Amino acid sequence: MRMRVLLLGKSSLLGRALTVQAAAEDIEFLTLDEEPADWQPSAIAGWLDALQPDAVVDLAFYHQQFQVLAPTAEALDQHTAFARQLIAECRQRDLLLCMLSNTRVFDGSKGQPYTEKDPLQPIGLHGAQQAALDGLLEQCCPRHLLLRFSWVLDSSEGGLLQRLISQLCSGETVVLAEEWRGNPTPVADMARVVLSALKQLDCAAQLYGCYHYASGEMASWISFARTLAQELVSCGRIEREPGIEPVAFETQPAAAVEPRNAVLSGRRLLHVFGIKPRTWRIGLPELLDKKIP
Repeated sequence: MRMRVLLLGKSSLLGRALTVQAAAEDIEFLTLDEEPADWQPSAIAGWLDALQPDAVVDLAFYHQQFQVLAPTAEALDQHTAFARQLIAECRQRDLLLCMLSNTRVFDGSKGQPYTEKDPLQPIGLHGAQQAALDGLLEQCCPRHLLLRFSWVLDSSEGGLLQRLISQLCSGETVVLAEEWRGNPTPVADMARVVLSALKQLDCAAQLYGCYHYASGEMASWISFARTLAQELVSCGRIEREPGIEPVAFETQPAAAVEPRNAVLSGRRLLHVFGIKPRTWRIGLPELLDKKIP
């Protein structure tokens, strides 16, 4: 890769997956020698001046964006301050900036998959914060890549996948929302999409903007849980599939922070970048085999 790409958040599970896939293609990222425990906006200019990147990939708050059910207001403020400063510094230096977004920027009332043209109507504090950052990036940083994902699956303790696994392994009937729909996306597939897009931008393709990635098969939360339970039986984690009791989406904790419809359309990404969707089912066995770091 000709571009010098600074990867912020290399220690996140997405950062690790992205680094492994890049290394397989002899691609190396610029990284900080030691990543901070908390990301301070005041440090950004020093990093950029010292490392002189051509592009920045911001995964600093990946876990908070995709795995935490309800981030605190303080955590959201920290992310906002860091992202706003990063956008300003990249704009000043005319750097390509790649950032991530989630489906909380939509209210879930649409009956069809969400496209990049749909207006942002966020859910809760997290959704409002994410929508504000998305808008700021698109308005202030001409050379930007905004990649939006639904239901990201990784092996993090307390993350989306692990919370569901804990329920399925509890030995009790599992109560799940019947009408919650999305695109399950293993973190390795997410890394593939980010790397594929960067490689094309490295070829001087002017493909800036916002893009949705939709895995090859949407699912309801219950149908995903049933498939996951089958995998847990197959790998010996549980003896039999637990009973599942469907309930209204509004009765579940996720309803306060997640859209009922979190399904995305990835047609623009496929058309512009040629990045084909992959089914999430093939990534489940690998996720279940991994130890939680």
